[in-house]
Amino acid sequence: MEAIETERGTYEKIYFSLWETGQRYASFTQFRVIGKSHDDRMIPMLEVGQGNTCIFCLAGLDGGDNRMPSYLLQMAEDYCQFYECEWIMDECYQVRSLLDHVRICFIPLLNPDGYEICRNGYTVIRNPVFRQMLRMQNCPHQSFICNARGIDLKTNFPTNYYVRKQIHQEPASENETKAVIHMFQEYRSAGLLSFGLAEKRIVYYKQNNAFSYNQKSCRMARHLLKHSGSHLEREHRSNGNSVSEKSTGSVEQFYAEVIRQPSLMIELPVYSYEEAWENGYRKKEYSEISLLPLEYIHSLGHI
Repeated sequence: MEAIETERGTYEKIYFSLWETGQRYASFTQFRVIGKSHDDRMIPMLEVGQGNTCIFCLAGLDGGDNRMPSYLLQMAEDYCQFYECEWIMDECYQVRSLLDHVRICFIPLLNPDGYEICRNGYTVIRNPVFRQMLRMQNCPHQSFICNARGIDLKTNFPTNYYVRKQIHQEPASENETKAVIHMFQEYRSAGLLSFGLAEKRIVYYKQNNAFSYNQKSCRMARHLLKHSGSHLEREHRSNGNSVSEKSTGSVEQFYAEVIRQPSLMIELPVYSYEEAWENGYRKKEYSEISLLPLEYIHSLGHI
């Protein structure tokens, strides 16, 4: 688990580690740059496996998420090693067989600008207009969650009941949002696993008048729940103009509405960086979520 240590935490390390993994395992992976942030940082994605369809594993929308990007990078590397060696993971997951059926598209860091700001301060933003604009907000950089334009990506997706909360925050206005939407449209996919920080839970997204879809989403969430030690929550739209504020403009709600495949948000508790190391949380956390994509693919054949 040394790969989850601090030296793997910078944007550059995450980007180049993902690129190197794609080069090393080129026979069954594909590395792609799916877009650029507003401050011109490249957004990487790694496909692992050779299935005709895929699932998306997404993290790093919140600039303050200092754990999930490294976890997804570690997942990608572990899966590649087990795939190449034809090993069985956790004594039950035949990685090569699963990923030859459904491949995984890892996008570990969708918001590289916000990630770098939160770690190193506003001086990392090269665009002087954006840098000055962010400084004028008087927000401590350690608490920064948005992208370089000050937009929260977690509420920037064009869902059915999108609510604009600030000037210039039109749906899908951001480069990062457009990049992942394009991937959803380009690929034939069977689900989205979105990883983030809030509390220990798995959230599945419901749709009005879509009984079979809702049943499938609930069953998939319950399958993953058995392996994560989390609790289960449901996120859905109300009829009429009443909307759920938590899901308004979210990537999970967008995927559920447009792609109409299970969309699950997997969250871990928020705590300080010091707490992580003093209590040894990271290795335990990674072990709790590292098998969830494989369990999801395995469950597709039984749902």
